[in-house]
Amino acid sequence: MSEARRRVRAVIVGAGPVGCLLAIELRRRGFEVEMHEKQSAGTMTSAGTARSFNLTLTHRGSSALRPALRAQLYEVGQVLRQRTVHHRDRTPTHQPYGVRDDHHLLSVPRAALQRILLAEALAAGAVVHFGHSCVAADAHRAEAVFVTGDGGVCRATGDILIGCDGANSTLRHELSKSGARMRIHQEYISHGHVELTMEPDAARALSQDRMHLWPRGDHFLQAQPNRDGTATTTLFMPVDSRAGELRFRAFPGRDAVRGHFEREYPDIADALPRVTGEVWDARPALLKVVRCAPYHYARAVLVGDSAHTMVPFYGQGINCSFEDAEVLCGLLDRHLAADTDRHGAIRAAVADFSKLRVEPGQAIADLSMANLEELNTHIDDELFHLRKGLEARLHQRYPRDFTQLYQLVAFTRTPYDEVVRRSERDRHVLDLLCEKYDPRTQADEIIACYPDLARDVETTASPGPMLSPGPAGTSRSGELS
Repeated sequence: MSEARRRVRAVIVGAGPVGCLLAIELRRRGFEVEMHEKQSAGTMTSAGTARSFNLTLTHRGSSALRPALRAQLYEVGQVLRQRTVHHRDRTPTHQPYGVRDDHHLLSVPRAALQRILLAEALAAGAVVHFGHSCVAADAHRAEAVFVTGDGGVCRATGDILIGCDGANSTLRHELSKSGARMRIHQEYISHGHVELTMEPDAARALSQDRMHLWPRGDHFLQAQPNRDGTATTTLFMPVDSRAGELRFRAFPGRDAVRGHFEREYPDIADALPRVTGEVWDARPALLKVVRCAPYHYARAVLVGDSAHTMVPFYGQGINCSFEDAEVLCGLLDRHLAADTDRHGAIRAAVADFSKLRVEPGQAIADLSMANLEELNTHIDDELFHLRKGLEARLHQRYPRDFTQLYQLVAFTRTPYDEVVRRSERDRHVLDLLCEKYDPRTQADEIIACYPDLARDVETTASPGPMLSPGPAGTSRSGELS
């Protein structure tokens, strides 16, 4: 162990899943770790406020976990292998997530994920202080000040200060006003969400290895089966403010809720007995995007939602955040092993973290917003399904030349920004072929012509920017890992 690595002390603001994963990995490396969480211990591991939805791990995020920890999550999570779209006429459409057995989602209730990670962090030797709200920070001293639950004040100083305090990050705010010169943009989207209660018999009747979606124009219903036979059911719908209260835009009054569900969701409405109260009486949870750059300042760094808050429509928030944790730990390993100046090594590591993670973070935020449009409109469209069928056949025929966007995002470690560049090229080639040939009747011609046209397009296109190598960028483009 290098001198710089001895007795490194990490102060983590926030003890959610990402903070806990970082605590586990840093303790493995011999760091002293203390986490400060504003919520109480009981609140952290409770089922929430009925405005939640399960977190979905894919290969990208689960690869950041050690096998024993990953196995614990598979014991409580539900494997989902495809998406089932329930149309208004009660007919379903099935869309597999990938082409291999490991191309699946692991749907994990938030409270279960939190309980497991927190228990592992404590077992690893991390110290956790609950009821501590961050009110000030000094990045040059890697120091944060907290107000405790009983009204006291405490100060924590370390070698590195890590912000894992989520979308409304206090540490991000403190860094931005103390000289960090961060570019921060926050935007609320029109949609909010609320959790609904589905009757147990109806939940068990759903195919258990599928994500269930009922898209209806500008809103949709989602059901995620759980291992206990329940289904986490969530309504996503535009909201507006009426007399100072947030309401779902589609409902002029309480009496309109039940009729709307019977009309729009006839195959599932009877299984939602409390829907009127849950939709009308609950305040919808809002959704927003937060973009930030850089992610670091001096010896402080932002990780996960505190650095890049995204909407949940690609299911990559937790995956991107777990990947953040893996990359940061790898950079700390590299710099602390090579530099005898501990604080200099940490400053270099967090600076490299920004270089590697800002562009991917912005790319997946954009993809998540774009996927909202797909879920709202295109997913219920015949041409959309024809296109998806063409993409699946192209990958089967030319696995090294074409991989569907979702597979690149979820089931490879290719950086998100590189995924976007590759997908834009592939989409352009397929657009050209669909203009020349009718995808309804000439799919074979489209598939046969794809490789030659793709090579022509690549030859005439200017090369994209080179990416720095890193823990999340080591897979060759197009190779499923």
